[in-house]
Amino acid sequence: MGLSLEDTTKTSHEEFIGNAITTLRTKDYKGIHSVFSGFNQAFKQYFGEEPVDVTTRLSKEGKARPQGQPKGGVMLYLPEDAPGAVSVDETFKKIGLTPGDTVKVSHEEFVKKAITSLRREGYKGIHSVFSGFNQAFKQYFGEEPVDVTTRLSKEGKIATRPTRGESCCTSRRRPGSCQRSTRPSRRSDSRLAIQ
Repeated sequence: MGLSLEDTTKTSHEEFIGNAITTLRTKDYKGIHSVFSGFNQAFKQYFGEEPVDVTTRLSKEGKARPQGQPKGGVMLYLPEDAPGAVSVDETFKKIGLTPGDTVKVSHEEFVKKAITSLRREGYKGIHSVFSGFNQAFKQYFGEEPVDVTTRLSKEGKIATRPTRGESCCTSRRRPGSCQRSTRPSRRSDSRLAIQ
């Protein structure tokens, strides 16, 4: 990967993971297996930290995409390469905004537009990572969506609720009533609801 344990300035977690994915994947695959590729071991040696904690956090931020639970680990993808990934351009087209807009909408308005435009039929909410919301938000505002949605929650403009599978929803009656399905997901994220 071009990194050594003797590097005087360590690369960031995000750069390390992106570099690992692009250099360790084989030509027919867009992702890498966290264990069989040697990623977990290299991450622990380089940072002295548990890779699962970091990849989970970066997944919530939309910067890495762990997928599924294959034997002995997970598959890691760049956000744009993950199975079922939505392009940022596609997301902006659905929302009806462009990153180059000279007059920007507010954070709250962006979230509302995204929810109503990106949700699938039969659902009241969206998955903030898999819908393309996080990437579009970052490109539009140049800010982390997690930081902003946390702030909006503290201001009482949206409600967050820990759940399995991160999503945004427009339900005013019950913040946790975003998704129809009651089957559990493997991810631990939070739902966002507009107050």
